[in-house]
This record gives sequence, C-alpha cells and structure tokens, in this order.
Amino acid sequence: MKSRSHKRCKTLRQSKDKASSLQILQSSVKWHHMEHMATSLCDAYSNVVTDQAMILAMNSSFVDPLLQFESQLKIIESSFKRVFAIPSLEEVKEMGDCEDDKEDLENLYRNILNIFEDTLLILVSKDLYKLQVLKEMVMWMNEDRSYLQERAMVIISRVLSFASRKARGYASFDAPCLGVLAAELSLLCSHADSSITQQASVGMYHLLCIAKHQNADILKNKSAKYDKSGSQHFLPFASDAEFLPKALQREKTKIAQNVGETLMPSLLTDFVWSLLVRLSASDYTTALEASTILKLTLEYHAHKVTMVSKIVDFIYKQLRGNSSHIMKQAMLQVITLLTRMSPKKVIFQMMDYPVPADNTLIMMWHAAGSESSVAPHVLKTILLILKGKPGEMHDKIMDRRRFSLDATNMMPVAASQALCTLLPVCPYKKAVAQFFPQLLMALMLQLSYSSNLKLMTEDRPLYAWDALSVLLNCSGLQHVDTALKKKNCRNQFSQELFHHHGVHLVAKTLSDYKFPQFPETLHYLYKLSVEGPRGSEDSVITVIFLTELK
Repeated sequence: MKSRSHKRCKTLRQSKDKASSLQILQSSVKWHHMEHMATSLCDAYSNVVTDQAMILAMNSSFVDPLLQFESQLKIIESSFKRVFAIPSLEEVKEMGDCEDDKEDLENLYRNILNIFEDTLLILVSKDLYKLQVLKEMVMWMNEDRSYLQERAMVIISRVLSFASRKARGYASFDAPCLGVLAAELSLLCSHADSSITQQASVGMYHLLCIAKHQNADILKNKSAKYDKSGSQHFLPFASDAEFLPKALQREKTKIAQNVGETLMPSLLTDFVWSLLVRLSASDYTTALEASTILKLTLEYHAHKVTMVSKIVDFIYKQLRGNSSHIMKQAMLQVITLLTRMSPKKVIFQMMDYPVPADNTLIMMWHAAGSESSVAPHVLKTILLILKGKPGEMHDKIMDRRRFSLDATNMMPVAASQALCTLLPVCPYKKAVAQFFPQLLMALMLQLSYSSNLKLMTEDRPLYAWDALSVLLNCSGLQHVDTALKKKNCRNQFSQELFHHHGVHLVAKTLSDYKFPQFPETLHYLYKLSVEGPRGSEDSVITVIFLTELK
C-alpha cells in the first residue's frame, strides 16, 4: 500500500512539473511574440515617421512638381505596405500580458496609422492633385488582399472628407484621378465586408462633392441637358453623414446616376474605361459588378463619354483574345449603348479594321445593329463612307481625321460587308425602306469602282454585290435578286469593259418587275442627275439607271 501511494505521489508531482513547464514555455513563447510584435511596431513607427519627414521635405523643395510627386509616391507605397501589413488591432492587443501592455501596444498601433493619415492630409492640403495617392492605395489593396483593407478604407474616406471641405475654398483645382478612383470605390460599395462597403460609400459621397465643386459652373448650366428624364439625382451637401452608407451602399443605379451627372466628360470617360478594364478581372464577382455599373452608367450618360473610338478598339482587341462569357456579353452591350449615343464614331471605328471582317467584328456589328433607334444614323454614316472609292483617300468624308489603317482606303469595302450584316436585322427594316434609293445607287457605284480596280475575282467575295443581294431581299424584291443571278449579272462587273452592261441589267430587271420603290428611286435619280458632278463615272451610271427606269 505504501509503495502504491508513493508511486501515485511521484506521478502527481511529475504531472505538476510537466504542467508547470508547459505554462512556463507558453508564457515564454507569448513573451517572445509580444517582444517581436513590439519590435515590429516600433520599427514600423520609426519608418513611418522617417517617411513622413522625407515626403514633407520634398513638398517644400523646388523640384519639378511631377518628379516630386513620383518620388513621394514611391515612399508612400513603401510606407503603405509596411503599415497595412501589420496585424489587426485585436491581434496586437492579445499579445499584451496585462492591461498596461495592451494599452501601450494599442497606442503605438494607432500612432502609426495616424502618422500615415496625417502625411496624406498634409499632401492633399497643399495640392488636391495629390488625391492621386488614394487611387494608388486602392490599386495596392487590389494587388494584395492581405493588407488591412477596412483600415485603409477608413483613411481614404477621411482624406476624401477633408479634401471635399478644402475644395469649397478653391475657385478652381485639378484632380484628374477622380474618374478612376470613383470606379474603384463604386466596386467597393458592393464589397462582401459590410465595414468596407460602408467606408467606400462614404468615400464615394465625398468624392462626388469634390467633383461637384470642380465642375460647379458647367453643371449649373448643363445638368438638365445631361439628364434624359429631367429629374435631378445630386446628393445634397449635408453635415450629417449618417445617411451616406444608405444613400450609396450597394445602390448601383444611384451610383451610376450620380457619377454620370457629376463627373466632367473626361473624368466620366476615365470612370468608364476603368470599369471596362475590370471586366477582364479574374475575380468573377468583380467582373460582374463592373459589368452592371458600366451598363447603368452608359444607359444614362453614354453621350458624355469621349474617346469612343479608343473604347471600341479596346473592346475589339479584348474580344479577339480568350474572353469569358460575362466579359464578352458586357463588352457587346457597351458597343450597343455607345452606338445609341455616338453612332458615327462607333461605325467609323468599326470600318477601320482589315477586310474581310473577322468573326469578332461581325459579332460587334450585330451588337451595333441591335439598337433600332439609331438605324437611320448608322445607314447615313455608311452611305457617307460608300461615297469613297476603294484604294483612295477622301479627307472630306473622314470628318477631319484619317480612319484607314494604311495608305489604301478599304473602308467602302468594309461598309459593303457591314451592310450584309446589318440590313437583315429586324430593327433595320424601316430604315432600309427609307434609304432604299440611296443604298441602291451607292452599291451600284461601288460595283463600278470595284470593277475598275479589279477587286473582284472568282475566289474573292464582292461585298458590294452581296450587299445589293441582301438589300433586294430585305426590300421584298427576292424575285429581282433571283432574276439577276439567273442572268449571271455578277460576272458583268468582273471586267471593266462590261460593268456598264451590269448596271443596265440591274436597272432593267428592276423596271421589268415594276418594283414598288420606283417613285422614290426615280426622284432620287433626278436629284443626282441635277446636283451630281458632270462627266464623272458616277454621272454615267446615274444616266444609265435613269434612262432604263423611264
């Protein structure tokens, strides 16, 4: 019995010793963690103070402003990555053994963030152009999600709040980053983390206030013009910021309306461009959010967007790559919405690609053709291009710029191919009837030009002829098209000596079948014969057609 009791006591002592050793070890590890944390915080504090001194010293120097800002931005980026790589405040406080330790760690932590924030406030107070730093901060956050995003957003919204108050005292100021920053904040307004969403919506509100001050005079005169409905959506200037998260948080329509009304055209274009780029994001949620906001913005404010040609070209290049389904649909929707407001710019840019059009371009033509309200404008633009001769450049029809990619103008050929895609589309039926005579004669001229330039061979499609066939079929003249094919009319245009006979065949076949568009066609031909140039190839074709129809 005594032996057993002795063994139990010995085992109990050993267990207590082990427990005591474990506690000592845990305490030692925690102490080392706390020591390491304190050292890290002290290093961060020291670095952020040094960075602030360097940044402010540059601010007072006579260095070139652009060079100065680039140097400051590099230091701020380094400082940002150190400051926001620190663990959260909760994790830091847990390292403390007692309340005094926790309080010291918390104070050190808050001082680091405050110094970083103060640096930004001082920069912005000197020059609102340096709000550019906030745009870069959001970019750095997107590159590495491990940074304390909520804490960074608090600082961004505070700096924007300060800048909005500062902006009221300026008669004018330059803040070119507002469009891109607005795009990033609009996406964060629907973030999965509600605290980030709240800060982003507050920041967006203050950004709109800054933009409103920047654009005050223009908006006063044109806000009614820019809003199709005639209603106003401007957010009020309010001292009470409690309602702000409710005003913009997850409200994509409200964001699109306010951004579109408040930003100047150049800044709104930056906003649209940034969202367009984000459609390529690997993150499906981000791409979907960007798609929705982009669509809403263009539905209300596409008419304010500049650089339409550049946007169309970007979309073409993106669609030719390995685009996802959501990206493809969103970008085609952008083509449709831009065509609604800027048909001439969209059409000219889409004529500026190699002939024949590839599947990507044809897909874009279908998107442009889905907007029935601008069908007459689209056809007028195509008719303008069809006045040109393939192989030549007519500056007067190019709207003060050269759209052709090389020295040879192939835009009329591209326009003929575009008609093959657009004319059969349902939204264009009414417009085709309205422009039948103009389209008919424009295509006849293109057939003549193609014959003269020997553009037509047996193995090469003749898009002017294909477009003529489509025009006849879309205009209820299928029997005329069939008759021309039986007469082998197409081949008449393959030789320069016989292309006049081809024109004669088309006119005679139309006349034989008593086509219903005869009155307006005859009237248009009379107009051409009177107003058109004398002695040109164009006038010869007009006379042949007019003589045969009589």
